[in-house]
Formats: sequence, C-alpha cells, structure tokens
Amino acid sequence: MIWIVFAVVTACVILAVARPLGRVTPAAGAVPEIEAYRLQLAELSRDEERGTLGKEEAEQTRTEISRRLLKASRQSGAAVPSGEPAYFSANIAFFALAAVIAAGAVGLYAMFGAPSMSDQPLEARLNAPPSQQSIAIQIANVERRLRANPKDAAGWTVIAPVYFKTGQFDKAAEAYRRSMQLTGEDEDRLLGLFEALTFANDGVVPAGAKPPLDAALARNPQSLRGRFWLAILAAQDGRKEDAEQIYREMLGENIPGAWKSMIYKQLAALSAEPEGQKPDSAQASGETSQGAMIRGMVERLAARLKENGADLDGWLKLIRSYAVLKETGKAQDAAATARAQFASQPQALDQIETLTRGLGLTPADAKGGSPNHD
Repeated sequence: MIWIVFAVVTACVILAVARPLGRVTPAAGAVPEIEAYRLQLAELSRDEERGTLGKEEAEQTRTEISRRLLKASRQSGAAVPSGEPAYFSANIAFFALAAVIAAGAVGLYAMFGAPSMSDQPLEARLNAPPSQQSIAIQIANVERRLRANPKDAAGWTVIAPVYFKTGQFDKAAEAYRRSMQLTGEDEDRLLGLFEALTFANDGVVPAGAKPPLDAALARNPQSLRGRFWLAILAAQDGRKEDAEQIYREMLGENIPGAWKSMIYKQLAALSAEPEGQKPDSAQASGETSQGAMIRGMVERLAARLKENGADLDGWLKLIRSYAVLKETGKAQDAAATARAQFASQPQALDQIETLTRGLGLTPADAKGGSPNHD
C-alpha cells in the first residue's frame, strides 16, 4: 500500500540526513599542525647552515619540535584507527531511530487514519450526491457549469446568494449582474446587488450601490427590505430625520415581528427613545444576522485603520458607521484620531469636519485617542 511506501521513504530520508552527524573524523587541526612542525624543522636546518643559530641552541630547538611533531602524529593516528569505522555504532543507532519513527508513523496512521479507505479523486467528489457534498464542492460544481456555459441564467441566480452567505461579496455582486443581464431585473436581484456592493464596502453604502436600490424601490415602493436600506442610507448621509420618518412609517404598517425588531434597533441608534410601542424583551434582545455582519465589518475596518491610518476614505467610513450604530464615543474618538492623522492636509480635514457636523458630532466634544474596539 502507498502509505507503507511513504513510511519507508521517510525512514530513508531521516537516515540520509542524520547519518553524517554520527561520523567521527580526524581532528580538524591535526594535519596542519604536523605540517607546521615539519616546516619549522626545515627552517631550523637552514638557520643552522647560515650560522644564524648556534649548534647547541639548534639541537635543543630541534628536540622540542620533534617531540611536538611526534605527539601530533600520535593524536592524528588515534583519531582514525584502523579496522572498523568509528561511526559504525552511530549508524546502528540512526538505523534504529529511523525504524522507530517509521513504525510509529505507521501505527498512528493505522489507529487514527483510514488506511482501508480508497482514494476519492476530485471528479468523484464533484459527482457525489448533493447531500454528501460540502458547500465548497457545491460552489465548485456550479462554477464549473458556468465556465462551460456562461449564459446559464439559473446558475448565476443560484450562486449569487450563496456567494453572499459565504462572505464572497465581490463575486456575489458580479453574479447578480450576470443574472440580471440574462433574465432581466427584479426587486430581489437588484437588492441583492445593492447588499453585495454594500457589504463589500465594509458595510457602508457606496455611491455605486444606490442605483440598484433606487431601481428596486421604483419597482416596489412598499418594499420593506428596500425602505429599510433607504433609511440606513439616509442615516449614513447624516439625514437622521429622514431615516426616522421612514422607520416610523414602516412601524405603522402590519409588518412581521422580525422587521419591527430591526427597526426598533435602528431607531434606538438614532434617538434616545423611539416613539410608539417599545419592543418586548425578545425583540429587544434579538440581533439580526445582517446587523451582526455589519458590526463585524466595522470592527475589521477599525482594526485595519489601526495598522494603516493613511486611508482617509476608511476613516470617513468608520466615523459614519459608528454614528449609525449609535456609538457616539467611538465615532468621536475615530474623528479625533483622523484629525491628528491628517493634521497637515487641509482638504482632508475639511472632509472630516463636514462629515462630523452632518452627523452631529461636535468637534469640541471629540476625544483624542484611537478607536476603541471593545
């Protein structure tokens, strides 16, 4: 079986890497030392012939050098004895270690792995029944069909919300566009495109997302989903009164409780106490998945700006987002940090001041420091 081969290969690699570490080689400095003594003896003979060194002194020096040469020669010979290599026993140890590791790997795989299970190629996984496919395999299947047939309107329509739910907002926006090009616009696709563009922009409505929202509301002026986003857009632009009016009109209608919960939450972010009947405890405590996703995006944006504060658009988005979430302290902190970051850029400061005035964030009340992510 292939996993046995892998175990054997692993053992061989371990042996090949570790074997040199067990070899005993001659002392590194033995041979150069012997050569140095021989050169000294030759130089001593030349000095004696030239008469620069007395005979008695030369003899004493020669005796000392010869003694050291003999000692070095003995040490060199002891380092590499004849017969078996000195590293023979070390090789046995390394062979044993490799065998233990290989056996251990095989045992662990047999205990925790699935050696009897046959390999399942990618094609087999893609063709498995839908109930046995992961979401990633299902997406890969649809993408494969769309590559083969880019005009498959049903495929683009199906995959667009799946992209959105898995956080692939740019792909979701493109899928909604392709779906509408092939089948035409409707309220659900237009709002899907709007939401994908908004979430791809860290939860702040970008300028390019407004046309799909307007088109959806033109088709259905009473759309709860469309009017809810219209109110959020108004709040982000600093038009709190317009946002409150839209929310109150919606509360005056016979709408599902889940929508009421979201609207009460947004009203609480715009004013100290919303008018009309207050939500019950279950409504007040429920946070929608959209709200949680928006909050997560705002937190990620704040973390990114903490690492790189030179993004003016990012700071404007963060200030606006905190204001919409009724986190006034964080909005003021973000504004103060942005002012400090762009203190030498008058145009950037003008944009910051215009936004904070529109959101009702008085510069005098702003506090220094970086955004609080608690």
